[in-house]
Amino acid sequence: MEKSGSGAGIHLTGILALLALPLMPAAHGAEPGWAVPRTEYGHPDLQGLWTNSTQTPFLRPRELGNRQAYSEEEALELEREVREAEARRALPSDPDRAPPPAGGFISQRSDENFDIAPIGIARIDGEYRTSIVIDPPDGRLPPRLDFKDIFERWSEQGFGPSDGPEMRSIQDRCLAPLVQLPLLYTFGAVNAADGDNPSRNIQIVQNENYVVVLWEYFSAVRIIRLAENHLDNFGPKWRGDSIARYEGDSLVVHTRNFRLEQTNPFLRASEQFEITETYTPVSPDEMVFRFTISDPMAYPQSITGEISLQRMAPEHKLYEFACHEGNYSFSSILRAARMEDAGAL
Repeated sequence: MEKSGSGAGIHLTGILALLALPLMPAAHGAEPGWAVPRTEYGHPDLQGLWTNSTQTPFLRPRELGNRQAYSEEEALELEREVREAEARRALPSDPDRAPPPAGGFISQRSDENFDIAPIGIARIDGEYRTSIVIDPPDGRLPPRLDFKDIFERWSEQGFGPSDGPEMRSIQDRCLAPLVQLPLLYTFGAVNAADGDNPSRNIQIVQNENYVVVLWEYFSAVRIIRLAENHLDNFGPKWRGDSIARYEGDSLVVHTRNFRLEQTNPFLRASEQFEITETYTPVSPDEMVFRFTISDPMAYPQSITGEISLQRMAPEHKLYEFACHEGNYSFSSILRAARMEDAGAL
C-alpha cells in the first residue's frame, strides 16, 4: 500500500492482504504480567499514536435491541462481508456502465474507491460489541425531551441556513469538527489510507501539568490541564474546557463549557452538555476509552460508550488535514444567497 498526506493510492495486493487480517484483538483487564509504564513524572504513559479502526457503529442497529455483543461466528461473518466488499471495490470499473439518471445523485465514488473501510468488530471485555454506546441498554440515544438546540431556535426566529456565516455548521466554516470531541462519533472513510481514518486517529502527548490530544481530523488540538477546577470565567470554548486527573493507571478527563454552536445532528447539545472520558491502557498496544455524556436539557439520562484503541503501526503517522484549502465554496454559498434575496437569481 502507499500513503500520502492528502489522499491514498491502494494496490489490489494491499486490498487482498486485508482479507487475511484477524479479528480485532480484545480489550479487557490489563495483560497478565504487564505493568502500565510511567512517565518521568510518575503518570501512566499514554503517549503515542492511537486509532479506532472498527466497523462497530456508534449507535446499535435497532433490530438488535438490548443485545450488546455478537457471537464470534457472527463477528467473523460481518468482517468477511466487509473484506469481500473491499475486494470487489478494488476491481476495474465496467467501461460500459450506464450514466447516472437525470437528476440523480453523483457521489464521491472515485475518491471513495481509494479508501479502505474499517473491518474489525470492536472487542472489549471479551465481547464483540454491537455498538459503541452501551448505556442506555439498547445502545441508542435516549428519546429527546422537548428540547431545541441553537440552530433550531434560530430557524424558529426566521433565519435560514445561508442568512449568514453563523447559521452554517462549524464544520462548513472550518472552525472545528462537527462533533464535540474526537472519538465520540466516527465517520466513514475520509481521505483514509491503510485502513486509517482521520476522524479515528489521535496523538497523545503528556508532561507534568498537561495532556495534549491532537485529533488528525481538522488537525484539532485539545490542551487539557491537570487541575481540579474549570475556568468558567472564560466563557464557552470550542471543544469546551477540559480538566484531568490520574486515577491509578487511568487518565480521567472532564469537559464542559462547550460553544452552543457545537451542537450537531448526531449529538444535540445545550449549555449543560458535559463529558467524562477515561483512558486506560490494557497492553503495550491497546487502550480502552470510555466516555459518559450528560446533558439534562437534551436527554433524560446519561449516555455511556466504550471504544478499543489500538496503537498505530510504526510506519503510520498523522497528516495535516486541510479544510477548504483554496476553496471558495463557502463565500460563494453566501454570495448566491444574497443574490437570491435581491431577486437576481
